[in-house]
Amino acid sequence: MPHCLIEGARSLEKILEPGALVALVHDTAMGTGLFKEGEVKVRLSLYDHYSVGGNQSDFVHVIFYLLAGRTDEQKKALSMAIVRKLVERLPEVESISLDVRDMRREAFSNRRHCLDAG
Repeated sequence: MPHCLIEGARSLEKILEPGALVALVHDTAMGTGLFKEGEVKVRLSLYDHYSVGGNQSDFVHVIFYLLAGRTDEQKKALSMAIVRKLVERLPEVESISLDVRDMRREAFSNRRHCLDAG
């Protein structure tokens, strides 16, 4: 169920193939042991127009949405694991960040929920 959105500068394509960036984040998330196979969904958006501290410096920001219920320690471990891998693979990128966000179970719906309620 987790949804992971990667945002970055389009110029990252010169450093790392986009599919490899998606795979790196996906594989690192799976390596934490927090998720079952097939659960993690990762998407990438690359931007042409952006500002990082007033400059057009390369950046990567990851937003990781989880259904509420994970501990703060689990969320921090997930965050740190992915940021470490990004820093290892993209040492020249100064701005790398990740935010873990909880989604309220009571308000979340997906296709399966709609069909089950049917």
